[in-house]
Amino acid sequence: MAATASKKKKRVKKTTQRIVQKKHSVSKHTARDASAKKAALKLPKKSVGAVAKPKPAPAPKKNEDDEPLPKPVAPFGRAILLVPKDGTYVDSFHPTFRWLSVGGATRYEVQWGEDATLGNKYGTVSLATEATVPVEKPLRVGAIYYWRVRGGNDGGWGPWSPIGSFRVLEETP
Repeated sequence: MAATASKKKKRVKKTTQRIVQKKHSVSKHTARDASAKKAALKLPKKSVGAVAKPKPAPAPKKNEDDEPLPKPVAPFGRAILLVPKDGTYVDSFHPTFRWLSVGGATRYEVQWGEDATLGNKYGTVSLATEATVPVEKPLRVGAIYYWRVRGGNDGGWGPWSPIGSFRVLEETP
């Protein structure tokens, strides 16, 4: 029995030594890894007056196959003007323009003015298929106005609609 107890003590001692060696080995690797991380985090000292390097441009977005996404195409259809109808009268100094949507358009540009070529014009951009003349730019009574619309998206602006015209009457109470 004394022999087996002695063997058991030796086995326990060897196992304990192996565990201690493993812990020591792990702590060496951990310390080595920690010092490598610290060295990697050290930033170079900047000299006085040094110019910062510009950040590189972001990589273009890619689809699932790792190919660049195609640039959107500008709408190619023309808006159809609904209100005010060409050659009609409106009874508001702030009429609301309405048109049919253009395929692929995410926004619309509306222009209006008293010149048939829209050389001297007002304008606004709308996300919907309607826009109202702003309060700060009321229309004049009796004047003939011309207007047009075009659709746009991230690819650019599409073609202008044909120009429509209307005349402003006095506002009805």
